[in-house]
Amino acid sequence: MTGKEIVNLIRSLRADGVNDTKILNLIEYIETHDPKENENDNKES
Repeated sequence: MTGKEIVNLIRSLRADGVNDTKILNLIEYIETHDPKENENDNKES
């Protein structure tokens, strides 16, 4: 995510009442998570 996207996300989440700790945890997850890790979760069984 770009800096501008992060700032916009923070503003939006704060407006929805999300606390700063949850926001930071979410951003950390987004920035460090490899989307391929959930590839099998999206396939039909």
